[in-house]
Amino acid sequence: MEKMKAAVYYTNQDVKVEEVDKPIPGPGEILVRTDTCGVCVADTMEWYNKPKAPIILGHEAVGIIEEAGEGVEGFAAGDRVFVHHHIACMSCEECRKGKYTLCKQFKQTHYRPGGFAEYFVAGKEHVKKDTLKIPEHVSFEEASLIEPLACALHGIERVDVKPADRIAVVGTGTLGLMLIEALRAYGVRDIAAYEMIPWRQEMAKRKGALFSRAANPEIDKELLNLEKEFGWNQFDKVFVMAKDIRAMETGLKLVGRGGKILLFATPAPEEYLKFYASEAFFKELDLSMTYSANQNNTREALRLIANGLVDAKSYITHRFGLDELDKAIAQTIGRGECLKCVVKVQEE
Repeated sequence: MEKMKAAVYYTNQDVKVEEVDKPIPGPGEILVRTDTCGVCVADTMEWYNKPKAPIILGHEAVGIIEEAGEGVEGFAAGDRVFVHHHIACMSCEECRKGKYTLCKQFKQTHYRPGGFAEYFVAGKEHVKKDTLKIPEHVSFEEASLIEPLACALHGIERVDVKPADRIAVVGTGTLGLMLIEALRAYGVRDIAAYEMIPWRQEMAKRKGALFSRAANPEIDKELLNLEKEFGWNQFDKVFVMAKDIRAMETGLKLVGRGGKILLFATPAPEEYLKFYASEAFFKELDLSMTYSANQNNTREALRLIANGLVDAKSYITHRFGLDELDKAIAQTIGRGECLKCVVKVQEE
């Protein structure tokens, strides 16, 4: 069996480049030579990853088709592709309702073995339903942002955003900033950002937020300031993009009467959110969560990136080699002046 290199995860601090079997594509499958794979916050969650270790992580991968299996149509060796790692069946009750990310098959489908490897195989379902050709003018680094941007778009889809909505974005890391850019692309102009880290506050303003600041803990004063500055004093939609419980509490305070709040990021299993049901009741508040992205979101993400409506390149602040995945994980956890870390699997 031919071998290849892969970054094998044991813990956040223990990631080893090892020789593993190079996967072989079967009928309907493609073998992809990985160029770039983004580091997701999910790749840093030890409570989630350690029980599965040793494991080859990475689900934001892009590369070049090395080999197409028997019966593959529409793709050939040499094509530059993005592959979404989860695929819905399109035929179950959840898919019938358009709830593709809740499909039982969805979480059972993955690359083989993962994106932090020199090669991976995309299965038959991936090839048929959510493998996209990358236009020549879009770099691999830019294309590695398709999956995270698609997740942000799925959040927009979940709360049915309208151009006239007044929106607060709580937490402006990579996903929060991409969300702001996408909202702007859809015609939304009244966007406020709430963020604790000063340099991220500046980034949010550059991406199109009316203002970006730390939220005033006295919410009545915060809303009064909004009325003085802009003539309105409530948010129709609030996106909490941070996994911090305090950020979620802030979001619940900011959402207006009849408003909708979306919780985007996953806290640790032992954490919980205090929820004052009576307050939500009298506001007629809608509370939603979002998980991953579907095949429609990935196509829309590629469109936004390819047409320059979301500046994917601007998010990539750190690049690492395959043998530096532990450093990429540490950088992602530590934040600093960091947005998106990517792993360049193929050496220059």
